[in-house]
Amino acid sequence: MEKQLALYDAFPIYGYERRSLIAKEKGCVTIPLKLKLPEVFTLDVSEYVQLNELFFNIIDILGPNTLLHKQDFFFEETYRPIKGRLQGDFLERANEFHFNERSFLRTQHYLYVSNVPKNYIRHSPKRSNSFLNKKRDFYMENVVPKEFVSTTVLADFESKVESVVALINASGLVTATVMDYDSLFFENGLYPKYFGLSSVNINLPDIDFSDNVIQVGNKKAQFFTVENLDQFTKEHLSTNEVYGKYSTKYNQFPVGNLFSIGFKIPHEHIINQYIFIPEQDKVMKQLRKKAKRFNQFSNGKKDDSNAIYADQIHAFNTDVLENHKEIVFYHLNILAFGDEHGQHRKLCNSVSSAFKKLKINVKENSIDRKNLFFGGVPGNSVGIPSDMYMPMSSDMAASLLYFEGEYKDATTSVDGLRLVNRTTGRPLSVSVYKLPEEEDWIFNRGMLVASGSGGGKSFYVNHYVASELRQGAEAVIMEDGNSYDKITEVFEGVVIEHDDERPFTFNPFQLDSYDVVIDANGKNRLTENKTINLVTLLKLITGDEKNVNTSLLSLEVKNTVFEILIAGYYERRWEEDKANFNFDSFFEYCKDHIVALVKAKGISREIFDSKVFLFLLEKYYKDGPRGKLLNHEDDRISRLSDEKIVYFKLGKLIDNELLFPITALMIMEIFSKKLSDRSKLSINKMMVVDEAWKALDRKELVDYFNSQSRMARKYGGQPIFISQKVSDFIASEVIKNAIVVNSHIKVFLDMRDFAKSFDKIQSVMGLGEKQKQLILSINKDLPEDRKLREVAFCWLDRVKVYGIETSLEEKCIYETNATESGKIIQLFKDNHKNWELTAKAYAYRSSKKPLKT
Repeated sequence: MEKQLALYDAFPIYGYERRSLIAKEKGCVTIPLKLKLPEVFTLDVSEYVQLNELFFNIIDILGPNTLLHKQDFFFEETYRPIKGRLQGDFLERANEFHFNERSFLRTQHYLYVSNVPKNYIRHSPKRSNSFLNKKRDFYMENVVPKEFVSTTVLADFESKVESVVALINASGLVTATVMDYDSLFFENGLYPKYFGLSSVNINLPDIDFSDNVIQVGNKKAQFFTVENLDQFTKEHLSTNEVYGKYSTKYNQFPVGNLFSIGFKIPHEHIINQYIFIPEQDKVMKQLRKKAKRFNQFSNGKKDDSNAIYADQIHAFNTDVLENHKEIVFYHLNILAFGDEHGQHRKLCNSVSSAFKKLKINVKENSIDRKNLFFGGVPGNSVGIPSDMYMPMSSDMAASLLYFEGEYKDATTSVDGLRLVNRTTGRPLSVSVYKLPEEEDWIFNRGMLVASGSGGGKSFYVNHYVASELRQGAEAVIMEDGNSYDKITEVFEGVVIEHDDERPFTFNPFQLDSYDVVIDANGKNRLTENKTINLVTLLKLITGDEKNVNTSLLSLEVKNTVFEILIAGYYERRWEEDKANFNFDSFFEYCKDHIVALVKAKGISREIFDSKVFLFLLEKYYKDGPRGKLLNHEDDRISRLSDEKIVYFKLGKLIDNELLFPITALMIMEIFSKKLSDRSKLSINKMMVVDEAWKALDRKELVDYFNSQSRMARKYGGQPIFISQKVSDFIASEVIKNAIVVNSHIKVFLDMRDFAKSFDKIQSVMGLGEKQKQLILSINKDLPEDRKLREVAFCWLDRVKVYGIETSLEEKCIYETNATESGKIIQLFKDNHKNWELTAKAYAYRSSKKPLKT
């Protein structure tokens, strides 16, 4: 019958003093650190080198008789709907129910630094965890070995650990904090999690080591160990590995050497890694003795194994000495566990398969299960038997540490864009611009969205716009298709379509409270933004800048003349107390004053031709060919200032090089008015321009775009530019300077079509190598059991990839595929033109499994 122990007796830690854990076994004193590791997939090769150097230096700082135990928890968590989101619109509720009860892995990472007695590694394995056989009274008389009673020894140890913490935090990649009593021992502290093999402590379960297994409550656990160099079949170990599923000859994607035994094991597990630093002279002497014995038993032949082993030891010693390395002893194990006993073999196969990808023959270890379990208890790393360690150089040991952490985005936040972690499917609330602004990752919210054909850009933009609208944002959308009809109607916005029967008309000269300020003399004066808008309009109408022979001087003269005419027109109308501002009255004012102005200023005809100027303006005057365009504000447009979402469907107008830029300018002024509204300072104001690049490629618009970007940055606005023709972004200097440079958030969907030519895109977009690697990895390793697409967010020099996964109800509203949209429109008609009923009907129809015949 198995011996039974109370947890008090089986607990290997005697106490916690001065931030240190005191183990019952061999007087080991440990300072526990909690680590935050870099987010998975975000490191480049140079950063893996940096991490290797970091832990190489840590080993050097700590010195002999130090034991490092790095522990990584991968515990399962289940998603529960967020109350605040359940109170939202029907799309948000559907999203919560879509993710309800989803299980995923969460991680926590620790480093325990222990000061151990001399010659610890030479202790007999039979002495491991001997405290289990001792009575309580023994520890009342034998608390701490004599050497640790010395305050000098403990103070020196604490000083070294403080140096290690400072070094880790200075790296900019990993952070470390010393754990306090509560975080270790309280209800949801570290020890309850370990002994319960659970992220949430309900009640500590019984632990049973009988029958050659480990039973923790209703969980069955298994250890897998790497304890011998012969288990490595890999010839060379670098600072990182290449992840095959994301890599091509154009894109070598780096991951950590132990990446496969982290998130890629789809079961709960704990990674334990131990590095013992011995006294270097002693261990070197022992290795030389071992090499001498091998030589004594060799037969002198080339293939003699004893001679080979002796040569390997000499080469190892030489490398250590010449390259100023340390000799350390290393051990790696995984404790994997699961609730269902029927799944135990599947769990074991998953772990073994993960190690095979690392070219390591892992050992299923049941014999040492008790020592391995107690050696994994934080602060009791001395419980690992000495014969389970293998010697290696300190740089190799540093390369064999696990470095990939989980995404740091919030899971339970009501705000934020709902995306998922690409490795585990964990639902996230991603802060697209608020957190990046607070952390100084970006300095404006401008967003550029690019993808290949069919990459899902419109689906993403629908999802993002919906997320922002429910957080109080407002949006003005321009597009030539039908991608945003449904989202506009769901959020009770306004859809305005241009066609030949009812074309858009504007009155850009009409003023409102946003366009006028009172100067120091009490007189009316146009705002800078209104002046720039009207100057840009006149530049578009006259269009001289298409002439490549136009000098910079004549361009500046032209701008100045326009400003003088605009200011003079309004001064005259205000003096005459006339409020009916329009293009016709402006043209008449120009006709009366332009000749005198040009003559008075001595401007030559070659620099500015007033007759040509009036001729070009006349087309928009009264009965001219475009006389209606700028003299009357469309009733549909005049009521838009307070609308939450306005969608302009531009149709064939987008290909009209004359009319589209003018129309776009007028629509952008609506966005400007939203920016100027002081009551809307706290909300996000979006200007979404989808597939409008060709007509916007006008030098006349550069200054206006730049002024809009400055205004958006100042007043909390977000210009969003979208295109599947990535060449549009790189073909024009105008677009590059006015849009690409002013978009600090660059969003990429599937870009595999551009893999061979991505270098040019990378250069123009100002993307780093890691950003390129992640963008080209999109959709390369999608889960088989969930439907999603991936998206990369680049915040200036930062980058992260997420999954876009939505409910079927959301898919109904965001879907832009023509065939699928046709089915949805028919459902809409069948459901009394109610989008909530339509979305539910679509979800029901889509989720039904076809009958087997």
